[in-house]
Amino acid sequence: MNNSKQVIHYFEELADALVDLNVSLPFHILVMGGAYMLLFMKDRVATQDIDFALIETSQTAKTPGIVFRTTVIKDEISRKGSSIPYSTEFKQAAAQVAQKHNDLLEDWLNDEGAVYLYDDAPEVDLAFWRSFRDVLYVYLPTMGYVFALKVAAYRLRDKDDIHFLIPQLQLQRREQAEAIIEKFLLPEARAFWEVEDKLDDLFP
Repeated sequence: MNNSKQVIHYFEELADALVDLNVSLPFHILVMGGAYMLLFMKDRVATQDIDFALIETSQTAKTPGIVFRTTVIKDEISRKGSSIPYSTEFKQAAAQVAQKHNDLLEDWLNDEGAVYLYDDAPEVDLAFWRSFRDVLYVYLPTMGYVFALKVAAYRLRDKDDIHFLIPQLQLQRREQAEAIIEKFLLPEARAFWEVEDKLDDLFP
């Protein structure tokens, strides 16, 4: 995927497939990773897949751009024995989209990384982005939430994104970065991922 238009097109096809499979309950998903950068930050040249997690929707706002807080659901569609309604149909719909496009990986849409969200940063600030055929609702997290997760992960590609996010968030001091991280990452997650050491590197 090279641009947001492609991401939108694949979501449209996914929604069409879900409707054809008679899915009657909507999926509310939080988009992360490279796809987030394409949709919201537009700082990525390409991404191979779309990382997502399911979110609670009891108090969701349907107005684009209005930030609210909700919880990441502690389950994955990709997990065997998933308790998510219509998880089988969702995987079938995603597979149908992949079969139409030679450039899409079989797991082009996956929530295998959702465990890092609900275990490490279960409370997320996000905003509604757009819906597809009333069966797929897509949300984007705030830059602060993304920053916290990327500091925890701290892979090479995460470092590049972090250095892009720092000026976007107007972070000039370590204390400002710590405040954002503490807002989202649980204390045990901060300790496990050695966040203090990573902040030492980012703010010498």
